[in-house]
Amino acid sequence: MITKNEERYLGQCLNSVKEIIDEIIIADTGSTDKTKEIAKNFNAKIFDFKWSDDFSAARNESLRHATKDWILVLDADEVIEKNDLDKIKKLAENPEDFAGFQLEQRSYINNFFEGAVKNDSEFELVKEYPFYISHFLVRLFKSSLGIRFRHRVHEIVEDYMKEKSLRYKKTGVAIHHFGSVKNPELVNEKAEQYSNIILKQLEEEPDNPRYNYQAGRMYVGGDDFDKALKYFKKTAKMNPNYKLIFSEIAKVYLQIDNKNKAVEYFKKSIKHNPYNPSPANNLAVVYMSMGKFVQAKKILEGQLERHPNNEALKHNFEECMKNLTNYRGGL
Repeated sequence: MITKNEERYLGQCLNSVKEIIDEIIIADTGSTDKTKEIAKNFNAKIFDFKWSDDFSAARNESLRHATKDWILVLDADEVIEKNDLDKIKKLAENPEDFAGFQLEQRSYINNFFEGAVKNDSEFELVKEYPFYISHFLVRLFKSSLGIRFRHRVHEIVEDYMKEKSLRYKKTGVAIHHFGSVKNPELVNEKAEQYSNIILKQLEEEPDNPRYNYQAGRMYVGGDDFDKALKYFKKTAKMNPNYKLIFSEIAKVYLQIDNKNKAVEYFKKSIKHNPYNPSPANNLAVVYMSMGKFVQAKKILEGQLERHPNNEALKHNFEECMKNLTNYRGGL
Protein backbone atom coordinates (compact mmCIF):
# COMPACT_ATOMS: atom_id res chain seq x y z
CA MET A 1 0.00 0.00 0.00
CA ILE A 2 0.88 3.66 -0.22
CA THR A 3 0.19 5.96 2.72
CA LYS A 4 0.17 9.56 3.85
CA ASN A 5 -1.30 10.54 7.21
CA GLU A 6 -3.56 7.50 7.56
CA GLU A 7 -3.39 7.02 11.35
CA ARG A 8 -7.17 6.90 11.67
CA TYR A 9 -7.70 3.92 9.36
CA LEU A 10 -4.40 2.07 8.93
CA GLY A 11 -4.62 -0.18 12.00
CA GLN A 12 -8.15 -1.25 11.06
CA CYS A 13 -7.00 -2.09 7.53
CA LEU A 14 -3.98 -4.15 8.54
CA ASN A 15 -5.89 -5.93 11.30
CA SER A 16 -8.47 -7.07 8.76
CA VAL A 17 -5.93 -8.98 6.63
CA LYS A 18 -3.05 -9.81 8.97
CA GLU A 19 -3.91 -13.50 9.22
CA ILE A 20 -3.37 -14.19 5.50
CA ILE A 21 -0.38 -11.97 4.64
CA ASP A 22 3.33 -12.79 4.86
CA GLU A 23 4.74 -9.29 4.51
CA ILE A 24 3.46 -5.72 4.56
CA ILE A 25 5.13 -3.22 2.26
CA ILE A 26 4.33 0.47 2.54
CA ALA A 27 5.53 3.32 0.34
CA ASP A 28 4.95 6.39 2.50
CA THR A 29 4.74 9.72 0.69
CA GLY A 30 5.31 12.06 3.65
CA SER A 31 3.26 11.15 6.71
CA THR A 32 3.54 13.56 9.65
CA ASP A 33 1.14 11.73 11.98
CA LYS A 34 1.43 8.26 13.59
CA THR A 35 1.05 6.32 10.33
CA LYS A 36 4.60 4.91 10.36
CA GLU A 37 4.41 4.09 14.06
CA ILE A 38 1.21 2.09 13.52
CA ALA A 39 2.74 0.33 10.51
CA LYS A 40 5.81 -0.67 12.55
CA ASN A 41 3.51 -2.34 15.09
CA PHE A 42 2.55 -4.73 12.27
CA ASN A 43 6.20 -5.31 11.30
CA ALA A 44 5.66 -3.48 8.04
CA LYS A 45 8.55 -2.68 5.73
CA ILE A 46 8.32 1.07 5.22
CA PHE A 47 9.94 2.90 2.30
CA ASP A 48 9.90 6.67 1.99
CA PHE A 49 8.92 7.87 -1.46
CA LYS A 50 8.94 11.47 -2.61
CA TRP A 51 5.52 12.44 -3.89
CA SER A 52 5.45 13.42 -7.58
CA ASP A 53 1.72 13.84 -8.36
CA ASP A 54 1.70 10.26 -9.59
CA PHE A 55 -0.16 7.53 -7.73
CA SER A 56 1.14 4.84 -10.10
CA ALA A 57 4.75 5.82 -9.41
CA ALA A 58 4.17 5.47 -5.66
CA ARG A 59 2.33 2.16 -6.02
CA ASN A 60 5.00 0.77 -8.33
CA GLU A 61 7.64 1.67 -5.77
CA SER A 62 5.80 -0.47 -3.22
CA LEU A 63 5.57 -3.35 -5.74
CA ARG A 64 9.31 -3.15 -6.37
CA HIS A 65 10.01 -4.33 -2.80
CA ALA A 66 7.62 -7.32 -2.81
CA THR A 67 9.32 -10.69 -2.22
CA LYS A 68 6.36 -13.11 -2.06
CA ASP A 69 4.47 -14.93 -4.81
CA TRP A 70 1.27 -12.89 -4.75
CA ILE A 71 0.51 -9.21 -4.18
CA LEU A 72 -2.66 -7.89 -2.55
CA VAL A 73 -3.00 -4.13 -2.99
CA LEU A 74 -5.05 -2.18 -0.45
CA ASP A 75 -5.51 1.43 0.58
CA ALA A 76 -5.28 2.35 4.24
CA ASP A 77 -8.97 3.29 4.30
CA GLU A 78 -10.07 -0.15 3.10
CA VAL A 79 -10.80 -3.42 4.90
CA ILE A 80 -11.61 -6.98 3.89
CA GLU A 81 -14.22 -8.93 5.84
CA LYS A 82 -12.99 -12.08 7.59
CA ASN A 83 -15.33 -14.28 5.50
CA ASP A 84 -13.49 -13.24 2.33
CA LEU A 85 -9.96 -14.00 3.53
CA ASP A 86 -10.26 -17.71 2.78
CA LYS A 87 -11.51 -16.89 -0.71
CA ILE A 88 -8.37 -14.84 -1.35
CA LYS A 89 -6.17 -17.69 -0.15
CA LYS A 90 -7.95 -20.15 -2.41
CA LEU A 91 -7.55 -17.86 -5.42
CA ALA A 92 -3.80 -17.61 -4.80
CA GLU A 93 -3.44 -21.34 -4.16
CA ASN A 94 -5.40 -22.35 -7.26
CA PRO A 95 -5.24 -19.51 -9.80
CA GLU A 96 -5.74 -21.77 -12.83
CA ASP A 97 -4.14 -19.77 -15.63
CA PHE A 98 -5.07 -16.32 -14.34
CA ALA A 99 -2.36 -13.79 -13.54
CA GLY A 100 -4.66 -11.70 -11.37
CA PHE A 101 -8.13 -11.24 -9.93
CA GLN A 102 -10.53 -8.35 -9.78
CA LEU A 103 -12.01 -7.68 -6.34
CA GLU A 104 -15.14 -5.57 -5.85
CA GLN A 105 -14.29 -2.24 -4.27
CA ARG A 106 -17.37 -0.97 -2.46
CA SER A 107 -17.01 2.77 -1.78
CA TYR A 108 -19.58 3.70 0.86
CA ILE A 109 -21.64 6.88 0.63
CA ASN A 110 -24.33 8.49 2.76
CA ASN A 111 -26.49 9.94 -0.01
CA PHE A 112 -27.83 8.26 -3.12
CA PHE A 113 -26.67 9.26 -6.57
CA GLU A 114 -26.87 7.50 -9.92
CA GLY A 115 -25.08 4.17 -9.97
CA ALA A 116 -25.27 3.68 -6.21
CA VAL A 117 -26.23 0.29 -4.79
CA LYS A 118 -28.36 -0.14 -1.67
CA ASN A 119 -26.20 -1.51 1.13
CA ASP A 120 -27.77 -4.48 2.90
CA SER A 121 -24.53 -5.86 4.37
CA GLU A 122 -24.50 -7.11 7.94
CA PHE A 123 -20.76 -6.46 8.23
CA GLU A 124 -20.46 -4.38 11.41
CA LEU A 125 -18.04 -1.80 10.01
CA VAL A 126 -20.21 -0.87 7.03
CA LYS A 127 -23.86 -1.50 7.86
CA GLU A 128 -24.46 2.11 8.96
CA TYR A 129 -23.90 3.38 5.41
CA PRO A 130 -27.01 3.28 3.20
CA PHE A 131 -25.32 3.01 -0.23
CA TYR A 132 -22.11 2.15 -2.02
CA ILE A 133 -20.56 2.57 -5.45
CA SER A 134 -19.15 -0.64 -6.92
CA HIS A 135 -15.97 -0.94 -9.02
CA PHE A 136 -14.14 -4.12 -9.96
CA LEU A 137 -10.35 -3.67 -9.84
CA VAL A 138 -7.43 -6.08 -10.15
CA ARG A 139 -5.99 -5.93 -6.64
CA LEU A 140 -4.64 -9.48 -6.35
CA PHE A 141 -1.97 -10.57 -8.82
CA LYS A 142 1.22 -12.57 -9.27
CA SER A 143 4.40 -10.73 -8.35
CA SER A 144 6.72 -12.56 -10.75
CA LEU A 145 5.23 -11.10 -13.94
CA GLY A 146 6.35 -7.48 -13.54
CA ILE A 147 2.77 -6.20 -13.39
CA ARG A 148 2.72 -2.45 -12.87
CA PHE A 149 0.20 0.35 -12.38
CA ARG A 150 -0.52 2.89 -15.09
CA HIS A 151 -1.84 6.51 -14.98
CA ARG A 152 -1.08 9.32 -12.55
CA VAL A 153 -4.53 9.12 -10.94
CA HIS A 154 -7.30 6.48 -10.86
CA GLU A 155 -4.39 4.13 -11.40
CA ILE A 156 -4.98 0.54 -12.53
CA VAL A 157 -2.94 -2.53 -13.53
CA GLU A 158 -5.52 -3.72 -16.07
CA ASP A 159 -4.01 -1.70 -18.92
CA TYR A 160 -0.57 -3.23 -18.36
CA MET A 161 -2.08 -6.71 -18.14
CA LYS A 162 -4.04 -6.30 -21.37
CA GLU A 163 -0.94 -5.04 -23.15
CA LYS A 164 1.00 -8.12 -22.01
CA SER A 165 -1.93 -10.52 -22.66
CA LEU A 166 -2.12 -11.47 -18.99
CA ARG A 167 -5.51 -12.86 -18.01
CA TYR A 168 -7.54 -11.74 -15.02
CA LYS A 169 -10.90 -12.76 -13.64
CA LYS A 170 -13.70 -11.05 -11.71
CA THR A 171 -14.40 -12.44 -8.21
CA GLY A 172 -16.98 -11.98 -5.48
CA VAL A 173 -14.44 -10.81 -2.88
CA ALA A 174 -15.31 -7.36 -1.52
CA ILE A 175 -12.97 -4.58 -0.47
CA HIS A 176 -14.83 -2.15 1.81
CA HIS A 177 -13.69 1.42 1.15
CA PHE A 178 -14.32 4.40 3.43
CA GLY A 179 -12.71 7.15 1.34
CA SER A 180 -15.98 8.98 0.67
CA VAL A 181 -17.22 8.96 4.27
CA LYS A 182 -14.11 10.44 5.83
CA ASN A 183 -14.00 13.93 7.33
CA PRO A 184 -15.52 16.25 4.63
CA GLU A 185 -12.41 18.42 4.78
CA LEU A 186 -10.21 15.44 3.87
CA VAL A 187 -12.61 14.39 1.10
CA ASN A 188 -12.52 17.90 -0.41
CA GLU A 189 -8.74 18.04 -0.12
CA LYS A 190 -8.47 14.70 -1.94
CA ALA A 191 -10.88 15.85 -4.65
CA GLU A 192 -8.81 18.98 -5.25
CA GLN A 193 -5.63 16.91 -5.45
CA TYR A 194 -7.24 14.53 -7.95
CA SER A 195 -8.50 17.45 -10.06
CA ASN A 196 -5.03 18.96 -10.31
CA ILE A 197 -3.52 15.63 -11.36
CA ILE A 198 -6.28 14.96 -13.90
CA LEU A 199 -5.52 18.28 -15.57
CA LYS A 200 -1.78 17.59 -15.43
CA GLN A 201 -2.30 14.21 -17.16
CA LEU A 202 -4.46 15.88 -19.79
CA GLU A 203 -1.80 18.49 -20.45
CA GLU A 204 0.75 15.72 -20.98
CA GLU A 205 -1.53 13.65 -23.23
CA PRO A 206 -4.31 15.88 -24.64
CA ASP A 207 -5.48 13.17 -27.06
CA ASN A 208 -5.92 10.42 -24.47
CA PRO A 209 -9.63 9.41 -24.28
CA ARG A 210 -9.30 8.24 -20.66
CA TYR A 211 -7.90 11.57 -19.51
CA ASN A 212 -10.49 13.62 -21.42
CA TYR A 213 -13.24 11.46 -19.93
CA GLN A 214 -11.88 12.00 -16.41
CA ALA A 215 -11.74 15.76 -17.02
CA GLY A 216 -15.38 15.64 -18.13
CA ARG A 217 -16.38 13.78 -14.97
CA MET A 218 -14.44 16.28 -12.88
CA TYR A 219 -16.25 19.24 -14.46
CA VAL A 220 -19.64 17.55 -14.00
CA GLY A 221 -18.78 17.28 -10.29
CA GLY A 222 -18.08 21.01 -10.23
CA ASP A 223 -21.28 21.88 -12.16
CA ASP A 224 -19.25 23.31 -15.04
CA PHE A 225 -21.39 21.73 -17.74
CA ASP A 226 -19.92 23.58 -20.73
CA LYS A 227 -16.46 22.23 -19.99
CA ALA A 228 -17.88 18.79 -19.20
CA LEU A 229 -19.51 18.67 -22.64
CA LYS A 230 -16.29 19.84 -24.28
CA TYR A 231 -14.21 17.01 -22.82
CA PHE A 232 -16.88 14.31 -23.14
CA LYS A 233 -17.42 15.19 -26.80
CA LYS A 234 -13.68 15.10 -27.40
CA THR A 235 -13.60 11.64 -25.81
CA ALA A 236 -16.48 10.47 -28.04
CA LYS A 237 -14.72 11.78 -31.15
CA MET A 238 -11.51 9.91 -30.28
CA ASN A 239 -13.20 6.70 -29.12
CA PRO A 240 -17.00 6.44 -29.47
CA ASN A 241 -16.94 3.12 -27.61
CA TYR A 242 -15.17 4.49 -24.52
CA LYS A 243 -17.34 3.52 -21.55
CA LEU A 244 -20.88 4.89 -22.03
CA ILE A 245 -19.58 8.22 -23.32
CA PHE A 246 -22.72 9.20 -25.27
CA SER A 247 -24.81 8.52 -22.15
CA GLU A 248 -22.52 10.83 -20.19
CA ILE A 249 -23.11 13.57 -22.76
CA ALA A 250 -26.86 12.95 -22.61
CA LYS A 251 -26.84 13.27 -18.81
CA VAL A 252 -25.06 16.62 -19.03
CA TYR A 253 -27.77 17.84 -21.41
CA LEU A 254 -30.37 16.73 -18.87
CA GLN A 255 -28.56 18.80 -16.24
CA ILE A 256 -29.01 21.90 -18.40
CA ASP A 257 -32.61 20.91 -19.23
CA ASN A 258 -32.11 20.17 -22.90
CA LYS A 259 -34.16 17.00 -23.21
CA ASN A 260 -34.12 16.88 -27.01
CA LYS A 261 -30.31 16.75 -27.02
CA ALA A 262 -30.43 14.16 -24.23
CA VAL A 263 -32.71 11.97 -26.39
CA GLU A 264 -30.32 12.36 -29.35
CA TYR A 265 -27.30 11.24 -27.34
CA PHE A 266 -29.03 8.39 -25.50
CA LYS A 267 -30.00 7.05 -28.95
CA LYS A 268 -26.33 7.23 -29.98
CA SER A 269 -25.41 5.43 -26.78
CA ILE A 270 -27.89 2.63 -27.58
CA LYS A 271 -26.38 2.28 -31.04
CA HIS A 272 -22.86 1.88 -29.62
CA ASN A 273 -23.93 -0.32 -26.67
CA PRO A 274 -26.74 -2.54 -28.01
CA TYR A 275 -26.33 -5.18 -25.28
CA ASN A 276 -26.27 -2.77 -22.35
CA PRO A 277 -29.79 -1.93 -21.07
CA SER A 278 -28.71 1.27 -19.31
CA PRO A 279 -28.86 3.76 -22.23
CA ALA A 280 -32.27 2.47 -23.35
CA ASN A 281 -33.57 2.59 -19.79
CA ASN A 282 -32.39 6.19 -19.47
CA LEU A 283 -33.98 7.11 -22.79
CA ALA A 284 -37.30 5.64 -21.63
CA VAL A 285 -37.13 7.74 -18.46
CA VAL A 286 -36.52 10.90 -20.50
CA TYR A 287 -39.48 10.04 -22.74
CA MET A 288 -41.69 9.57 -19.69
CA SER A 289 -40.59 12.96 -18.35
CA MET A 290 -41.71 14.42 -21.71
CA GLY A 291 -45.08 12.65 -21.52
CA LYS A 292 -44.17 10.23 -24.32
CA PHE A 293 -45.28 7.07 -22.55
CA VAL A 294 -46.01 5.06 -25.69
CA GLN A 295 -42.40 5.40 -26.87
CA ALA A 296 -41.14 4.63 -23.39
CA LYS A 297 -43.33 1.51 -23.17
CA LYS A 298 -42.03 0.20 -26.48
CA ILE A 299 -38.40 0.66 -25.43
CA LEU A 300 -38.89 -0.92 -22.01
CA GLU A 301 -40.79 -3.91 -23.40
CA GLY A 302 -37.99 -4.60 -25.86
CA GLN A 303 -35.33 -4.34 -23.15
CA LEU A 304 -37.27 -6.55 -20.73
CA GLU A 305 -37.39 -9.30 -23.35
CA ARG A 306 -33.58 -9.32 -23.31
CA HIS A 307 -33.10 -8.51 -19.60
CA PRO A 308 -36.18 -9.88 -17.77
CA ASN A 309 -34.59 -9.66 -14.32
CA ASN A 310 -33.33 -6.07 -14.54
CA GLU A 311 -34.86 -4.23 -11.57
CA ALA A 312 -34.52 -0.73 -13.03
CA LEU A 313 -36.29 -1.76 -16.23
CA LYS A 314 -39.07 -3.49 -14.30
CA HIS A 315 -39.60 -0.47 -12.04
CA ASN A 316 -39.74 1.99 -14.94
CA PHE A 317 -42.07 -0.26 -16.93
CA GLU A 318 -44.49 -0.34 -13.98
CA GLU A 319 -44.35 3.46 -13.69
CA CYS A 320 -44.90 3.79 -17.43
CA MET A 321 -47.96 1.51 -17.35
CA LYS A 322 -49.46 3.44 -14.41
CA ASN A 323 -49.16 6.64 -16.40
CA LEU A 324 -50.55 5.10 -19.58
CA THR A 325 -53.76 4.09 -17.83
CA ASN A 326 -54.42 7.75 -16.99
CA TYR A 327 -52.88 9.36 -20.02
CA ARG A 328 -54.00 9.26 -23.63
CA GLY A 329 -51.65 11.73 -25.26
CA GLY A 330 -48.62 9.42 -25.31
CA LEU A 331 -47.69 10.16 -28.90
